[in-house]
Amino acid sequence: MKYYLKIILFLFTICSYSQKEWQPAFEIAGDTAVMMQLPKSRLQYFVEKEGKPLSFNDVLKPESQALFRPLTDTSTVTIPPKHNIWLRYRIKNTTSNPLGITIPEGVGRANVYIAGPAGQWSHFETGTDIPHSKRAGYKRIRQIPYTIPAHAEIMVYEKNFDSSRYIMLSVMAGIEKNVVRDYFDNDDYLLQIVHSGVLFGFFIFGAVFNFFFFSVVREKVYFVYGLLLFFIAVSFFSEPLVILFFKDQPWFRTISDLIGNTVTFSLFVMTALLFLQASRHHPRWNNLLMVLTLVFCFINVYRAFFDPGNNLIITVIWIVRFAMLLGVLGILVAGLIKKRHFAGMLALAMLPFILLFVLMLTRIGNFGGYTDIAVVWAILVLSWSLFQRYKFLQAENTRQAIEKEQERNALIAQQNEMLEHQVAERTSELTRSLAELKQTQNQLIQSEKMASLGELTAGIAHEIQNPLNFVNNFSDVSIELLDEMGEELDKGDTEEAKAIAGDIKLNLEKISHHGKRADGIVKGMLQHSRASSGQKEPTDINALADEYLRLAYHGLRAKDKSFNAELVTNFDENLPKVNVIPQDIGRVLLNLFTNAFYATQKKSQSQSQFSGGVYKPTVTVTTMQKENSVQIIVKDSGTGIPDAIKDKILQPFFTTKPTGEGTGLGLSLSYDIVVKGHGGSIAIESEEGVFTTFTVTLPT
Repeated sequence: MKYYLKIILFLFTICSYSQKEWQPAFEIAGDTAVMMQLPKSRLQYFVEKEGKPLSFNDVLKPESQALFRPLTDTSTVTIPPKHNIWLRYRIKNTTSNPLGITIPEGVGRANVYIAGPAGQWSHFETGTDIPHSKRAGYKRIRQIPYTIPAHAEIMVYEKNFDSSRYIMLSVMAGIEKNVVRDYFDNDDYLLQIVHSGVLFGFFIFGAVFNFFFFSVVREKVYFVYGLLLFFIAVSFFSEPLVILFFKDQPWFRTISDLIGNTVTFSLFVMTALLFLQASRHHPRWNNLLMVLTLVFCFINVYRAFFDPGNNLIITVIWIVRFAMLLGVLGILVAGLIKKRHFAGMLALAMLPFILLFVLMLTRIGNFGGYTDIAVVWAILVLSWSLFQRYKFLQAENTRQAIEKEQERNALIAQQNEMLEHQVAERTSELTRSLAELKQTQNQLIQSEKMASLGELTAGIAHEIQNPLNFVNNFSDVSIELLDEMGEELDKGDTEEAKAIAGDIKLNLEKISHHGKRADGIVKGMLQHSRASSGQKEPTDINALADEYLRLAYHGLRAKDKSFNAELVTNFDENLPKVNVIPQDIGRVLLNLFTNAFYATQKKSQSQSQFSGGVYKPTVTVTTMQKENSVQIIVKDSGTGIPDAIKDKILQPFFTTKPTGEGTGLGLSLSYDIVVKGHGGSIAIESEEGVFTTFTVTLPT
């Protein structure tokens, strides 16, 4: 009981003290108004000392109550940012019915404490820096509702704080039902969004068009002006964005303020400088204003995020802003004096703002809607002017293009005359060069033929030596047999003489066979060495392939006695004869076989290229019939062909052999013989270091 009595005594003391020291109550006699301004003579305030925040219980103590100071109706007091200010006042309902009121709070953070007639306290918190979900009362419009009984009086304490702007000592009170009707029960809420949306679309439309103009004419003024329109659109639509998407993100208001106060103003200055062509007419002033613009942006960003309540920074910002405006106006006046077209258009665009400034000084009327009209007017004038400039630049570009075209045509005519003279001189040179080139080409082709003939020579020598050895051996044996047959006849043994005569006959047949074989080899050599007749004749592809395979092998063996290779032949016994030019196809086969043996020889000489046993050089020749064609497949187990050069090896003069070992014409001539001369094809398949396969296809 003692404890409760002390509390009641304390509250009674506070109430009696406050009743004695408070200003007269603000009386509300009707409920027809929407908002009412409380006279300043009804208010009392004090500012907390920095670093010494007070709680509400601290403020109720007598020593804190003594800090409150009254105001007069003519008082003008503004509290700097980042300072806590306490207000107190009373409101009395003189009507005979309960009266619902609202107390609007437009500062960053407001704590409102209201004591009813019975002395009970109610606490409310709202403000622009308070997330939407944590605000008391009407969240969107930040108003605190409270119902005052009939003929009753309430006491109100407010603790207001704002980190970025000055606080004016001003209190409003609204009649709740009228506030609700004005803000919630009519179309103002939607109209605000529609109004901002229309302006947003208008500015975005202008921004897109200016970006398009910039992409065509590449003048920076269109790009910067497009950015200005874009950020103006964002600034105009910031309130609907807060309402629709960023209710619980107070930081968005900081970004919105930064765009509205810093970005748009800086882009306006840059647009004006580009519009007035200040860099050409006033380069020093242009450079100075560009530096001031950068300083202005830096200081505003620093203030917004790091030190919003610094009075010195705020003062510097206003000085820099004023200097930038003064500089732009100076360049504008200079342009008007010089009667420059774009200076006049900029002045026309700024005319509504000048008129608005005059009206604000004279305090005539409300200018909310007029500001939007002024902005739209300025945008339309500047856009029209830049559109006219765009048309002018297009016409100028067209004129310059025509002049350049005429100059180019004249230059082309002059160059054509010179070229005709040069062509006449060089045609004769080219004719001579072409004749020399054809002669050289023929010599190279003949050289390639001679090179292949050289490959044949060693093989032919080996091939002819074998049948000659047989002829000599069988001849010697036949002479001995004739002597034996004479002896048997002398003895009168005719049967033995007949047997010996049979052996002699067999030897003579073998001598004839090997003689014909040598004759065939000589004829083949002669066919290869002489020019092609161009006449196709039925040819046994198997016999041709077998003959040139052995000639190529023995040709390489004649140069390198240590080289040995396995020759594998898979000939189709039912292969039909094919109409070809034998000596030409022989050259193709000799070239493919020679390359195959060369690849296996090089691989056998480099033991580091393989492992896992002794390398065995192998060349496989396969013939087969496939539909209406005959295929000759030459596969070797040599070095293979790298992927990078597969597409080049059929080109003339391309070779992988060292200098002096190849002309680079072998495969090129082979391709011409097969494809152009016989309507066939050559296919290549290879894996580097493993194998290479050439497939020659000849139509039957």
